[in-house]
Amino acid sequence: MGKTYCAMFNGIPLKIHMENGIITKIDFAKRCKSEDKTLSEKITAFWKGDRTAVKYFVEAKRDLKLIFRKVQEIPLGKVSSYGGVSKAIFGNTHYARLVGYAMRINPLPIIIPCHRVVKSNGEIGGFGGGIKTKIKLLKAEGVKVENGRIAPVYFADL
Repeated sequence: MGKTYCAMFNGIPLKIHMENGIITKIDFAKRCKSEDKTLSEKITAFWKGDRTAVKYFVEAKRDLKLIFRKVQEIPLGKVSSYGGVSKAIFGNTHYARLVGYAMRINPLPIIIPCHRVVKSNGEIGGFGGGIKTKIKLLKAEGVKVENGRIAPVYFADL
């Protein structure tokens, strides 16, 4: 049986579900009653690029795992579009909706940075933690959001 911990990430409370020291799910929380500071530090270290800071497991079908892995390649301070992720994996943009679906069911936000996936016209798109949280995460990474849009200069080539 797993355990649930509370961690803070850039001022955002997270509920971290773990089994045997492996993160299996992350949910956005309203608040943390008792923060696990060590886990907060590990999540932040992972976000900054230390891929050994946490262990995690994603149970998903093959195409979804491909999408999750590709989204992890979006650099800090950059974004990609749903169609951009689709094209990088499948060779065309026809699977943009599948990318959107994968982002919607993403069990590990922050570790799989779904907040870095936006609409091709620069609009923010949706986010399980709420649009304000998505914008807060993007701004923390140095991505400028003006009038609900992201400039093309922030789009990464995948």
